[in-house]
Amino acid sequence: MSTGAAPVPAPAVARLLDEIAALDRAYSAGHHGRWSARRRAELVDTCLRELFGGHVDAGPVALAALGGYGRGELTPGSDIDLLLLHDGEHPQQVAALAEALLYPLWDSGFVVGHAVRTPEDCLVYAVGRIDAATAMLDVRTLAGDEVLVDRMRELVYGWVREDPRGFAVRLREAMLERHERYGTVSSHLEPDVKEGSGGLRDIQTLGWLASVAGESADEPTLDGVGLVRGAEREEIEAAAEFLTRVRSAVHLQTGSRTDRLLLDRQPDVAREMGFTGRPGLPAVDGLMRQVFIHARQVEHVVGCVLERFLGTEASGGDPEPTPEGVLEAFASAAEQAGALSPTLLDRIEAIALPEPVVWTPPVRDAFLRILRSPGGGVAVLEAMDRVEVLERFVPAWGPVRCRPQRDPYHRYTVDVHLLEALSGIARMLDAADEGTEPEDSLAAELLPLVADHDGLLLGALLHDIGKTGEGRHVPVGTRIAAEALRSMEIAEPTRTLATFMVEQHLLLPDTATRRDLGDEDLILSVAATVESSNRLAALYLLAIADAGATGPHAWTPWRRTLVRELVRKVRHVLERGEMTAGAAERLVDRSNAIRSLLTAEDPAGVEAFLERMPPTYLLVVEPEHAAAHFRLLASPMGANEVRTHAEPGPRPQIHRLAVMAVDRHGLLSLVAGALSLAGLSILSAQVFTTEDDVAVDLFEVEGRFEGDLGEERWREFRSTLRAAIEGRTSLEHRVAEKRRHYPVPRPRTPVEVTVDNAASDFFTVIEVGAPDRLGLLYDITRTLAELGLDVHLAKVATYGERVIDAFYVRDTIGRKIVEEAERAAIERILAERAAP
Repeated sequence: MSTGAAPVPAPAVARLLDEIAALDRAYSAGHHGRWSARRRAELVDTCLRELFGGHVDAGPVALAALGGYGRGELTPGSDIDLLLLHDGEHPQQVAALAEALLYPLWDSGFVVGHAVRTPEDCLVYAVGRIDAATAMLDVRTLAGDEVLVDRMRELVYGWVREDPRGFAVRLREAMLERHERYGTVSSHLEPDVKEGSGGLRDIQTLGWLASVAGESADEPTLDGVGLVRGAEREEIEAAAEFLTRVRSAVHLQTGSRTDRLLLDRQPDVAREMGFTGRPGLPAVDGLMRQVFIHARQVEHVVGCVLERFLGTEASGGDPEPTPEGVLEAFASAAEQAGALSPTLLDRIEAIALPEPVVWTPPVRDAFLRILRSPGGGVAVLEAMDRVEVLERFVPAWGPVRCRPQRDPYHRYTVDVHLLEALSGIARMLDAADEGTEPEDSLAAELLPLVADHDGLLLGALLHDIGKTGEGRHVPVGTRIAAEALRSMEIAEPTRTLATFMVEQHLLLPDTATRRDLGDEDLILSVAATVESSNRLAALYLLAIADAGATGPHAWTPWRRTLVRELVRKVRHVLERGEMTAGAAERLVDRSNAIRSLLTAEDPAGVEAFLERMPPTYLLVVEPEHAAAHFRLLASPMGANEVRTHAEPGPRPQIHRLAVMAVDRHGLLSLVAGALSLAGLSILSAQVFTTEDDVAVDLFEVEGRFEGDLGEERWREFRSTLRAAIEGRTSLEHRVAEKRRHYPVPRPRTPVEVTVDNAASDFFTVIEVGAPDRLGLLYDITRTLAELGLDVHLAKVATYGERVIDAFYVRDTIGRKIVEEAERAAIERILAERAAP
């Protein structure tokens, strides 16, 4: 009968636990490199040999280490992979030995993988599974009958060397499948340092190739068969040491087997590894930059070695050792849309190019040919970057190379993001050349307006070139791009378009998601900034490509709809003249449209409705929605009454909601709190007040946890709101209670609050950026009400885990917030309330 007490470790295991604990205490987490991995393996060796030595009656049997343990490398979270080899004659005794070896380790918390096989069984497994084969290529005898291990090694190595090229092809296929699953260590912001492309598993692939190529299974070497060169070996050794330290630090920090370097863990790992910040490059970014650089070197070396091994090494002479000759080689490869040979890159890397390269017309023309190539020549630009040639030609590339981005919605480093954006623009251009329309219908309309494709491609390539850590990236990037384009001798019209794209690449998405698109002055201001339809088209195409290169939260249907609305309004201004001249005429047209939808109603009541509603309501709200609101407002509104109208929104799982109630200070915060308690998230809000002080608040909402919403959910919302208006419930208490059931993860971005008087002629615009959480909008709007601010319009933009809310506000007597001290107090208080 079990007493529930933990089993007492065997003496050998107890010593192992103590020795490992001492090893981990002796050095900080960031200094457990390959030496520590070898020492950890030696400690486990001693323990297993002692356990094995007490059980020698199982007949011919051997204990061997496989995989990383077989290589003598155990990081803190590594599995201990064991193989118990036997001759098949004493199965019961072998099973008892396996239990005697494994259970003491399992009981003490070690993760032990094991197999019990004959040498012939091992061959069957190796033939059937590439991962089993590679594990056995790293076999190492721990104890017992060495003859059995030699037999197994002879069988497996013999099979592998029967068709070394075929085995190398299988290795490459498995590697590519793994890369597809785990991504790349060289650019992903949360890389898997073991399994990702450029990670430790790729380094191990070189060892398996050595096992196939070497004459001796005991001492395989790629150097001996000319597949790895001296400089490459040094790069691989440095990468292996660094990535092992990172992996060990992650294991020790998390107390788990995870190999993914998550954003939350990166500051701790950077500190443990001794990174310190410097101007423009915080310590954590210094860590990640080194991770990316080492991974890119691993990718390059592994590509070269596989190419040499498989006999696909590029033939032909070296490129002409001049800037023109080098770039001509790259341009020719880009135009052929073929993979660039790693060995050809080696030859190019060996050419002593000046730093920086002085651009000549042939250099400029070759570079533009790369950009004009299928896919924007991105594969070739990536190859140039991998061997650090790209920054020779474009020095501005150096500061953004391998630079992480610290926000929850970017997936890639700055340089990879730029190449992805370039690729997005190029795909649209390629599709147009092939007669295929882009997926985005508005992009298809606008694409023919941009005749200067070089400017469009250069703008995409350089749009974030200012993310160097030196300040706000847009003005910094505008200066850097202008200087780079001048040094590249780009023609003035092309240079002007590309620089404009860098300077204004945030104009459309930021305006659409944070400003009142019903404000005609705003539309006129954007049109004045853009100046022409071809520039507007360039910015929209860049917005699509930029969002696609950022991540799934950057171009949601909601955000795309807002940007399209802005583009169409600005395009109308640019093509037909100033909007305000026709505002009165449009107001008449809208009023007549509402009348035509309400012909069955009392005409006097319809006219009274039109007179009650503010002009901005009639200009902004579609007539069919206004007709539905008329019916809600037809009868007098009770003091504490709430009327609502919900209907499907413009996209699936989005709902339009109209809320009518007698206006009162802080009503928006009450609505936001009630919606939060009903499990609804607000995407946008527009606030209107009739002449007789009835609030007409219009929202677009979605379910926080599910898309389909039934009448019961709306009833719950109305009941909660009515109780709050009547003072029968405390929304603050109920929201706090509900929030306790949904803990907020550790925030990755700070809270930022700005109070802007320049964005609108009549309102102060307050922006709040904060990690998203349940009830956030309620907390913000309640605070605005407590500060005596009336909200005219709310814009809610959600970027994954981060929300940026914009509020058009005035004080209680209808003025903007002009006092500096008052604006500072608002910023401080909102920052405190929005903090998680």
